Amino acid sequence: MEDFIAAILSAAGGVVLGPILTRLAGASATGGLLGGIIGGLAAHYGLDAANIQVLGDGADSVLAPINVINNLLEGALGGGILGLLGGVLMRPKR
Repeated sequence: MEDFIAAILSAAGGVVLGPILTRLAGASATGGLLGGIIGGLAAHYGLDAANIQVLGDGADSVLAPINVINNLLEGALGGGILGLLGGVLMRPKR
């Protein structure tokens, strides 16, 4: 259950930052949203596999404030990057 909470928090971080960056770039919001979700999850699992913490070592509980912020930042990092790329690729033709 704790793995699902961390994954949901990472996806939420990507959902927030992915569309914001795509709208600033003038790209598709749908691509930013989908890229934000996928990028947030990918960054979470990738950083977890590499045993890298964005803010350093946190507490044992997933719901500890440092771990919640860490999961949100991981998702925002990956979701922002992949959301921006997805939004640019899905940009409407002009």
